[in-house]
Amino acid sequence: MRRWHFYVMGWIALIYGLLAAAEYVLVSYELKIAWLHLYPQVQIVWLETLPNWVHGVWAGHSLLALVGALCLLARVRAAVWMLAFAFLTLLVLAIWALFFAEPTMVALTGGGVLVWVTTGLVLLLSFLLYLYVRQEKVAGEVF
Repeated sequence: MRRWHFYVMGWIALIYGLLAAAEYVLVSYELKIAWLHLYPQVQIVWLETLPNWVHGVWAGHSLLALVGALCLLARVRAAVWMLAFAFLTLLVLAIWALFFAEPTMVALTGGGVLVWVTTGLVLLLSFLLYLYVRQEKVAGEVF
């Protein structure tokens, strides 16, 4: 019998994957609905002019996060490497956006602590999901 936290973490991973995929689709198709209408226009323009390689990495991240969450809920071992690569792609995106983008995400939002805290929390969530599924593989819950 699976422990209760397996379902809690599975649902958290699924919600994270769905939100990541939804935001990628909204930005890629320039749909200003849902939470994107709350973004300032300068951020929308920045998102619309992302380099192609960033779109590719972002698409990979959102797909890996969503499919990895589904694999976790289905107890499939592939969830381990999918969530590991989802974290790594997110890390690449965060490093690029914070330090190498022109303008950087920090400059775009006017600086402050919020962009650092938000980025750190999202990275932490992605990493913790990977650690959880890796531990569940060791415990024999993910085959």
